[in-house]
This record gives sequence, structure tokens and C-alpha cells, in this order.
Amino acid sequence: MSKRKTGAAEAAIHTNNEHWNGYALAFLCKVKEGGKFPDVDKAMDLYCDVLGIIQDHHDKPLKGDRAAEALLAKAGMNEEQCVEINLAAYTYLKGSEFDVDLSVGIALLKGRTKAKEAEPWTKGTREGLQELVRRELAELPETLKALDPKDRIATLCKLLPYVFPKLNNVEGKDEQPTGWNW
Repeated sequence: MSKRKTGAAEAAIHTNNEHWNGYALAFLCKVKEGGKFPDVDKAMDLYCDVLGIIQDHHDKPLKGDRAAEALLAKAGMNEEQCVEINLAAYTYLKGSEFDVDLSVGIALLKGRTKAKEAEPWTKGTREGLQELVRRELAELPETLKALDPKDRIATLCKLLPYVFPKLNNVEGKDEQPTGWNW
């Protein structure tokens, strides 16, 4: 893909390759409706460049993957923008046929199509919460004494399920009532 500056988006959707035009238009629509990119021409230019890098480095796909990542970082794309561009590039490459084997490059690119998940709570956070609950439980009698009797009873009723198990109806064999009439 060639370097495009002003009008990159317009030029990308008006080529002689209808297959490409469809994917480029789909990306352009996604960019415009998502509002993640202030400059659609820059987004389209980066999309085309990522595709070009992956194709150009078909013989060294890891190098191409790193180059595509570096390009997006250098362009100042945030994580959400990078995911959007990589997903569109992956979709195009996956749905197209090439004279060279791009399977490894496509697989590497697929790994960049998901946003990073938030880190799970660490052991330290869990321990901190446990300590907070312990302190509050230690202060519970004083807290309850400070409440009005009506509020104290309501609070105790809310805490009962955490102390006593729920009772279920007792049934005899074969799910027949026991016949006890109390």
C-alpha cells in the first residue's frame, strides 16, 4: 500500500479493487461511527500501512508484527485505536487471498485485536479488604448501640442470613410429606 496523506480515506475506498473497497469502506464507517479517531485520513493511512507491513514481511512475520506495533505507537494511537486498526487489518487479511503465505502474520495480528483486560485483584487487595471487614466487625457492637432500636432490629434482620442457614421444608422418602401436622 502506498503512503497517502490528505484524502487517504477517500482514495482508499475508490480503487479498481472492489474487494478492497468493501473492506476499506467498512473500516471507514467504523471509524466515523465510533468517534475514536479525530482524523479519518490518518486512521485510513495507518490501516493501509499496517496491511502493507504485514504483507511486506510475509517471510519474517514477527518482524512485521513488531513494525506494525511500532508504527501505531509512533503515530500516537491509544490502545483502543490500535485495537480498531488491527481488527480491521486482521479482518481484511483473513478474508482475502494472497500469492504468499500470510498465515503466521495473520495469527500474530489476531493477538492484537483484543483490548487488554484489567488486571485481576491482587492478593494484597484481597487481604486489605479482609482486614477492613475484620475492623468493621470488631466495631459492630458499638455501631449497633448507636442506632435507634428500629434501625438496630432492621440491621440485625439483614445480617441473619449470613449467620443462620435458611431452613427448608422437610420431606419424607419419595418426596412425600411426612404427615406431621404441627
